[in-house]
Amino acid sequence: MLAQSHGGVICTPHGEASTAGMRVLQAGGTAIDAMLAASAMLAAVYPHMTGLGGDALWMIHDKRVRTIMGIGQAGQQLPEGGVIGLRGPSAVATTAGALASWQTAQNISRQEWGSRLGWQDLLGDAAQVARTGAEVSASHLFWQQQRQALIETLPDLKTLCQVDWRWLQAGDRLRQPQLANTLEQLARHGVQDFYHGELASAFAEHFTRIGCGLRREDLAATRAEELAPLSIRYRQGTLYNVAPPCQGLYTLQAMAALQHKALAACGNGSTRYYHYLVEAIKQGLLRRNAELCDPASTDWDYAASLSSGCGRDYAAIIDDQRAARWSEPGRPADTIWMAATDAQGRTACLIQSLFHDFGSGCVMGDTGVLWQNRAAGFNADPNHPNAWAPGKRPAHTLNPSAYLADNGRRLFFGTQGGDGQPQTQMVLATQLVDFAQPIDKALRMPRFLLGRSFFDSTDNLKLEADIDPAVVTGLAQMGHEVESIPALSPFTGQAGAIAIETDGRRYAMHDPRGQGTALGEPG
Repeated sequence: MLAQSHGGVICTPHGEASTAGMRVLQAGGTAIDAMLAASAMLAAVYPHMTGLGGDALWMIHDKRVRTIMGIGQAGQQLPEGGVIGLRGPSAVATTAGALASWQTAQNISRQEWGSRLGWQDLLGDAAQVARTGAEVSASHLFWQQQRQALIETLPDLKTLCQVDWRWLQAGDRLRQPQLANTLEQLARHGVQDFYHGELASAFAEHFTRIGCGLRREDLAATRAEELAPLSIRYRQGTLYNVAPPCQGLYTLQAMAALQHKALAACGNGSTRYYHYLVEAIKQGLLRRNAELCDPASTDWDYAASLSSGCGRDYAAIIDDQRAARWSEPGRPADTIWMAATDAQGRTACLIQSLFHDFGSGCVMGDTGVLWQNRAAGFNADPNHPNAWAPGKRPAHTLNPSAYLADNGRRLFFGTQGGDGQPQTQMVLATQLVDFAQPIDKALRMPRFLLGRSFFDSTDNLKLEADIDPAVVTGLAQMGHEVESIPALSPFTGQAGAIAIETDGRRYAMHDPRGQGTALGEPG
């Protein structure tokens, strides 16, 4: 449902998280405070997608756009056996950067935005819900069903997916008492305890026990950087995203190509409209797979690829009549995106992830913290720019967007979905900007998904079933290998958006493809 207000607004993928964030806004907290409370709540009620053991990126706007990059780094040694796995202990091979980003964001909230709220105020509700429980979400039940065979091999996950020796069912309550203890510890001592205190000691002990290669020194070295965003001019405004090792560079490259295509003249939802978007992101994903890595490990001048000349070159590669071949391996991933705007008009967007659903599948001792498997994002080829190295960050799928129009309109949007993230963002950006759609219509616009992005899917172009059949036929005639998936398919993302209009109205909405909610302050 669309939320509207002249005050604060928030959208998250779960009603409990939206409510927690709105309580903070109504108590005088900032947009950052609301995101911190909502993120903690999601760890309690949405643990298959996000949690304290993951990474996080922020996009913040007050007088300018800035980003916070909370990405954990590789340890100083590989896991036992010398190989990083997709799941299990060998996937616990990078630190978790989310809480480092929380600290950096809270510093901005308190020191620059005047917040008086502390960690007790921001984490208390989540700790209580983790202890007493909340009804298990439909999303959790869906992914639990899909991963039952995996969960059987990863016993730590049974505490999240079973009760009384049976699988969780609709109506059951998900309780995480150990996570509640951890949240209470963080509320008392601050989130730096995660990296330097009693929690860090507990994590380090478990790292040694499972042989993942991480040590306490690796936790202590984890940092969250405040960075300037990447940007391009797009139509009558500026489009922003996050720098490498995140894939936002390639979202912007694809949009830079579209800057040189007359999308509005194609007609909204037309064959040519979808063709241009698909062909633009094909190029970006090819470049990403070849070069995306931690820029601290190279002398890569990635910003040069966003010049106006490069945008024209990207557009020139697109064949207006024929689809290019596509057989690249996909990068499945799951995460959450959410955002809030406070009464002062400041906006904070947070995208946080365990990488794959249920992350590594490893819970750290008795802390209740499920660790991510982001280390699986390293390339196994030792000669690839994204190969593992001590202290290196892996290539990352997370990438939130913002658009500041020259007329003062502000748009913030993002989604989950690995390779699908830039694809869904392109649909949202073109709907919001090229076709001036309100956010509810932009979020309902039929989407596409290119490549092997989930389960045992194929390399083809998946099209939501509510795309005009004549458009589907036209795309097939242009050489796209098309497949129909249900309308409003959750596989095309769990997106959200906030729009701040020039008259001061704020709108927020989460994707109709999920169970997320948006709320607005009265008045």
